[in-house]
Amino acid sequence: MKHLKSLLVFSFSVLFLTTTFGQAKQQTADKHFEKLEFYAAAPIYSELAKKAIQGKKHSNWENVRKAAISNKQLFQYGKARYYYNKLHETNRLTELDYVDYIDLLRTIGLYDDAERLLIDANKVYPTNNFVQLLKDKNKQFAPLLADSAIYSIEALTINSDQGDFCPTFYNNGILYMSKAKNAGFLNTKYGWDNSYFINMLHSSYDLDSTMKAGKLLKDAFFSRAHDGPVSFSPDGKHMVITKNLIGKHNRDEVVTLGIYLYELQGEKWVESAAFPYNNKAYNVGHACFSADGKRLYFASEAPGGMGGADLYYTDYTNGSWSTPVNLGSAINTDQDELFPFVTENTLYFSSKGHFGIGGLDVFYTALNLEGKINNMGYPMNTSYDDFGIIALSNERKGFISSNRGDFIDRIYEWERKDPTILFEGQLLYAYTEAEVVPNHFVTFTDETDNQTDTLYTDSLGQFSTQLFVNHNYRFESQEQYFKLRAPLAIETKGIVRDTTFKGELYLEPLTIWVTLKVVERGTKKEIPYAKTSILSYLTQKDTVVITDAKGLVTIQVDRFTEYLAHASKRGFVDDETKFKTDSEGDKVIELLLQLPVIKKGDKFKLENIFYDYNKSTLRPESTASLDKLADFIKENKLKIELSSHTDARGSDTYNQKLSQARAQSCVDYLIKKGVPKTSIVAKGYGETQLLNRCKNGVTCSEEEHQANRRTEIKIL
Repeated sequence: MKHLKSLLVFSFSVLFLTTTFGQAKQQTADKHFEKLEFYAAAPIYSELAKKAIQGKKHSNWENVRKAAISNKQLFQYGKARYYYNKLHETNRLTELDYVDYIDLLRTIGLYDDAERLLIDANKVYPTNNFVQLLKDKNKQFAPLLADSAIYSIEALTINSDQGDFCPTFYNNGILYMSKAKNAGFLNTKYGWDNSYFINMLHSSYDLDSTMKAGKLLKDAFFSRAHDGPVSFSPDGKHMVITKNLIGKHNRDEVVTLGIYLYELQGEKWVESAAFPYNNKAYNVGHACFSADGKRLYFASEAPGGMGGADLYYTDYTNGSWSTPVNLGSAINTDQDELFPFVTENTLYFSSKGHFGIGGLDVFYTALNLEGKINNMGYPMNTSYDDFGIIALSNERKGFISSNRGDFIDRIYEWERKDPTILFEGQLLYAYTEAEVVPNHFVTFTDETDNQTDTLYTDSLGQFSTQLFVNHNYRFESQEQYFKLRAPLAIETKGIVRDTTFKGELYLEPLTIWVTLKVVERGTKKEIPYAKTSILSYLTQKDTVVITDAKGLVTIQVDRFTEYLAHASKRGFVDDETKFKTDSEGDKVIELLLQLPVIKKGDKFKLENIFYDYNKSTLRPESTASLDKLADFIKENKLKIELSSHTDARGSDTYNQKLSQARAQSCVDYLIKKGVPKTSIVAKGYGETQLLNRCKNGVTCSEEEHQANRRTEIKIL
């Protein structure tokens, strides 16, 4: 019994000690986590998470979540991914977990896995802005990854490979943040990742433009916590530094970031005034001066923003800093926007909330915030964190920080070349089957500089030229008998990658070629040296051309016009036909005119004879055909009967009288044109020689009646 009691006491003691020991671990891990001491918290949470994953009693799945977060903050992405995946498998991912896990997968380049998780997250949290952004803009991802020759980027030799970042221009070199230097034996390590606290180093250029090794800065540049980033006013007399603020929150000690302002007095930096908008409850930092030194841009987690850290600005007026202004939803998102830097015209910043390659990406936009938010793309951005960019005033060179490759921050020097922008065009005739225009000029106007130059097409109608960024161009060409369909306008605003524009200029023909072939009716035998003419109804201009030995002639006429083509030859009856040149694409119109051999008793219809309604007065458009008839009679010394016919509508007497008068009107005109009176007889037949069924009392169409209304010629 005594042994049993001893055993019970021992078992209870072991259970008590185990429980107490487990509770102590939990409390220790939670305390480290609250203080952002992830280096100490991560291994404890990993141990506690293992129990939850194995399903042991009294385990807590919150430890799995904190193990994922802690390892992610230490860039232990393999471990973090394992814990996030366990949360996902057991349907324990919160909305924030989804965002963090997707961000993790994109950072390590597992974009397919990230996309699958994105689809899942969108179903569970359809209103999440970050998830929706990635889903909506996923098609824009490939262009961001495309290697660009515009930017060249190279790591500085001064990097310590222990963490160097956020450079700023200072004293013929750069001042930058580094974890490489232990500032003194009293300076402990940082609990976040067990590294030295951040200090500032300065590296200047040698005479051969290489950078000297960085030297640790003291005095105003140094504290026993984090120091930096830093920015200087344009005149070099004012400085702003981000440092740690230590305060209390819910009785616990908290460390946040704050902004400190300094003024150069002689050769010494002296703190001038505390930034009035620091707050020990949240971070404020990453400040930089505007190009004129009158405005300060900074990041802040102040309540009331868009979410995460937002970018703000404040103006120095009347001896004090104005109430900060949030840069708005065009810049700020519900994620973090950090590390602003401004030139005279451009705002640069890093963000996780705008669509990017992964991690922090660097973006830029017009300083007036009226333009597009542009991702700088690869190689400036990677799937890792890219941040802390600075640029010279011309924005063609600068420095940037990145932990690409191995999650160690390094400083890179970058240079931007103007992208190569080409325009490759082709000049074409706009026929149905387009034809190239070889060896012809093309004018292009740089509307930005108001300069015009000339290019020439090659044998294939092609031409090319190089363009400049942020210019507007107009390409045109012209040629006799053609009009330009439309000029080509090219705008190169905002082009950041090598780009080739392609386009076509079309010359639309204003004329068309008409090929007339004159043959004998029936035999189709070619009639050489026949007289042909083409009359424009629009201009009343009559062009006369003689056919060649094969009875062919080609004439160039205007498009979109109505014409009358006529052919005559002694010993043959004339022939004519109306045609329109409405076709935009045809190059040639082919017409066949067939001339019957003159025979006594032959009759033919005289086309295009028009009278006023119910009158015998000839209309002006009838004269062209009558002129041709006069030439035909005189040329062949013929005697003819010119007869006029009506339809059956109206009385027989009226129709007979009207037809006779109309025939006489034609004869009178021909006599005026020199036809002897003895060579022509006017005869009106009224409705006595109908060509169809449309006699009195029969209902017919207007077309059928029209067939009976005609003027005929009979060879006597």
